[in-house]
Amino acid sequence: MKEKENLSFEEEKKLEKKEEKSPSRKKIWLKCILFFGILTLLIFMGILGISLSFINTLKPEKAVIEQRLQDFKAAIKEQNLQKAKEISQQTQADIKRIYEKVQKYRFFSSLPILKTYYQDLNHGLNAATAGLKTVDMIVDTITPYADILGLKGGNKEKAQGETTLDRVTFVVTTLDKVRPELENIGQELEVARKEIDQINPNAYPEEIAGIRLRDKIAQAINLLDEASGFVNNAKPLLEVMPDIMGVNSPRYYFLLSQNDAELRPTGGFMTAYGILKVDKGKITPVLSEDIYSLDAAWGKKLPPPEPIKKYHKNVFYYYIRDMNLSPDFAQSMKPIMDIYQNQIPGAYKVNGVIAVDTQFLASLLKVLGTIGVPEWGNFSAEIDKRCDCPQVVYRLEELADKPVSTLKTSRKAVIAPLMHSILANAFNSPKEKIGELFSTVLTSIREKHLLIYLLDENEQKAVEAFNLGGRVRNFDEGDYQLLVDANFAGAKSNLFIKQKIEEKIEVSPEGEINKTVVITYNNPYPPSDCSLLTGGLCLNGLYRNWFRFYVPKGSVLVEMTGSEVTPLVYEESGKTVFEGFFGDKFPLRPQSMAKVSLKYKLPFKYDSSKPYKILIQKQPGVEKYDMVIEFKGQKQEFELREDKEIVFK
Repeated sequence: MKEKENLSFEEEKKLEKKEEKSPSRKKIWLKCILFFGILTLLIFMGILGISLSFINTLKPEKAVIEQRLQDFKAAIKEQNLQKAKEISQQTQADIKRIYEKVQKYRFFSSLPILKTYYQDLNHGLNAATAGLKTVDMIVDTITPYADILGLKGGNKEKAQGETTLDRVTFVVTTLDKVRPELENIGQELEVARKEIDQINPNAYPEEIAGIRLRDKIAQAINLLDEASGFVNNAKPLLEVMPDIMGVNSPRYYFLLSQNDAELRPTGGFMTAYGILKVDKGKITPVLSEDIYSLDAAWGKKLPPPEPIKKYHKNVFYYYIRDMNLSPDFAQSMKPIMDIYQNQIPGAYKVNGVIAVDTQFLASLLKVLGTIGVPEWGNFSAEIDKRCDCPQVVYRLEELADKPVSTLKTSRKAVIAPLMHSILANAFNSPKEKIGELFSTVLTSIREKHLLIYLLDENEQKAVEAFNLGGRVRNFDEGDYQLLVDANFAGAKSNLFIKQKIEEKIEVSPEGEINKTVVITYNNPYPPSDCSLLTGGLCLNGLYRNWFRFYVPKGSVLVEMTGSEVTPLVYEESGKTVFEGFFGDKFPLRPQSMAKVSLKYKLPFKYDSSKPYKILIQKQPGVEKYDMVIEFKGQKQEFELREDKEIVFK
């Protein structure tokens, strides 16, 4: 009021007018806000109403698609090709109907928020259509081979009375017809992959109505990526498969027997070798020898490399039988093949190496049943209580290592006669067994109980593209690890040892990744009679282990415990390697455990905008690892039986 008293008459009038206008302006602004608020609400309610109408339109289709999926899963479980194709075609008709309904709401693609989800729905429908087309194409392509794959829906009349050998010959001589079809399948899968890769799972809530939506979208994306990669990798293998299987001319392969009970980097101690002839798919053993015979034929005594000199017991030279020191199968086989082809008098000229372990032999016998091998006795996959292992495994160990009073030469050369009997039984078995045999071989390849190395460069590339070569793989998408154990004079203890790998991955505020890995070696079985005086079969004894842990190149070892020697850090096969040893001072005894712990820092930082990926490779010859991995509050527990890529969101 005092301020007003000091104003002139004109100024006082202006102030009064201003005060009169001010409430009026406020009212106008309030009305505008209210108007636009109501308008926005009406627009929102309109969009919501249309959206609900859209959802209600698609609601009935949800139940139809869900039922189709259940029917398709049932057909796959029954391994019924024609039923799967029928359901695929019905689902394609359903998706076409849904697509037509969705197109009525095209204007959604111009609206904020809804635009992304509408486009994603279209990408999903396009991907589903392309994916289902590939199902039809795959069924048409593999129907002639249905019985070989153990599937229903093949030509039963054509295959009537045929043996396994007849069907194998049919496969290898008709593979050239599959290649063009695989090209078409690959193109359609690529269409599906490109469509679904445009969907961002992180744009969706983790869970809706109890459904883990984000995970399901991510799984669909990963599945199509893997399927596309599988087909692309299979194409070069199919191109060279007729040559590998001796369609155009006979092939000869160096058959290598690896004893996984005495674990070595490529799968086991190399006990014996043979020569296999492959002619139009028919496999015939032509030679069988003890690995010691090969060393004798070579006749050289080279100075041993450092690992053998430091860790192997009473081995003073470098023999062929100890040359599989690299876990990379091709790297280990190259020098052995060079010696065999160029330095062994009268050696067969071979096209490559096929290595098998005792687990592969046992898996074949599980399908075929007990077989007899002339001069060597019977072999089966039945469990022998003396080792809690398949009888074939115990019998092979008994023939190879049990002390005898009289000299018996080439005791380890049983592998080729055994393979001959297995192959004879397999090829002459009724065709009903072929699906199971085929599945067994594929599983053994996937789990690295059967490894292949080919001398032809193009053929080897095709084998590696399909991960059949036992290679140490490159992985540029994230973390990597491979545990490699080598039993140096530790009896056949790997027959009894179980391994567990527990790891914790921690991320600092700066994004640095620190890992702690604990490897537990557990031998719960009682010791064997290892006395030469009593002539016992020394299977379970004191375990001496040279171990290496392969990690991303540039990783820094912080600490290692459980090694009797100072840890070594070096680079090999494009990885950083942490090396240690136990067994001289503190061997792993029967009915006891040993632990190795590693702490190290990865060479790259964590990118929170991307999933955390780890490629874990399994050493050949190992049955499985029990895995536990923790990452930022998430935990994954699983059995590792093959190379596996782990993803944390």
